[in-house]
Amino acid sequence: MDPNRSLSLGMLLFLSLAFELSYGTGRGVMDCSVIIQPLGSDTWLSLTNQINKSANKSVRILVTMATSRGSKTNKKIVSFDLTKGGYPDHLEDGYQFQPENLSLGILANRRENEGWYFVSLEENVSVQQFCMQLKLYEQVSTPEIKVLNKTQETENGTCSLMLACTVKKGDHVAYSWSDEAGTRLLSPANRSHLLYITLSNQHHDSIYNCTASNPVSSHSRTFDLWQECRREASKSSSWLPHTVAPLGVIIVIILIPTAVMMLKKQGKKTCQPPVEENSLTIYAQVQKSGPVEKKLDDDLTDQDPCTTIYVAATEPAPEPVQEPNPTTIYASVTLPES
Repeated sequence: MDPNRSLSLGMLLFLSLAFELSYGTGRGVMDCSVIIQPLGSDTWLSLTNQINKSANKSVRILVTMATSRGSKTNKKIVSFDLTKGGYPDHLEDGYQFQPENLSLGILANRRENEGWYFVSLEENVSVQQFCMQLKLYEQVSTPEIKVLNKTQETENGTCSLMLACTVKKGDHVAYSWSDEAGTRLLSPANRSHLLYITLSNQHHDSIYNCTASNPVSSHSRTFDLWQECRREASKSSSWLPHTVAPLGVIIVIILIPTAVMMLKKQGKKTCQPPVEENSLTIYAQVQKSGPVEKKLDDDLTDQDPCTTIYVAATEPAPEPVQEPNPTTIYASVTLPES
């Protein structure tokens, strides 16, 4: 065997062994580039980004993947020998490899594709290596703004609101509040989704924006604070009609039966025949003159010389009821002459 060839093979084995050792122990201090991609999208990782142009002289490309930077267990993703060309020696399911530009593709990436990718390019007498960290973020949805608390002072015309801005989807979401002119209401360090603000009658800016964002997406929602305050004022001013209407219905329900009962009682009283009072005749003075022997069969048309004065008398009813004992009181009686 040629001594030079043996020396080259020995050197290659030594470098491979050194690479394996450094690959397992030195990756913790390796500077890894960060690649951010939306979750569920197609991702392509270039394997020649951070290596020199001598990569076309490489003999073999090996890519492994770990879920954490200090992990001792790596998954083999792709192994490709450039001298052979054609199809890779090994390609993990869910990945694609393009030998013409040395790129690794992930179609419709998933959470399990997130992690650290370690790439090594083995040449005849050297080994180059670098790593990439793939971060996947779910895109944020359009935020929703809800009123958590509202206080309205009618005396000074101020309206205080506690607002909450939330999203249904999204990873590592940061929130920011701004007015219609774009001025931030909170400091950049404050990424709270809550906003407490007080408006007065002299406050003209009432439209505010909440922006929810993460490294791969951003969406905003506008909110009119004065409209919310006016809605509360209209509710408070219209409580009287809404309260009086049911109360009026209840009163009517109570009064109608009462009125019907009273009318029935009054009708019974009017239908009853009037109670006829006892006939009472009072003579203030009775005088009789002339002979006692006046014939009893005198004509009834003769004028009675006696004077009768009725002090009180009642009109007889259409059908008078005969009283058992009528009472007659004589104020003065003159006896006939003997």
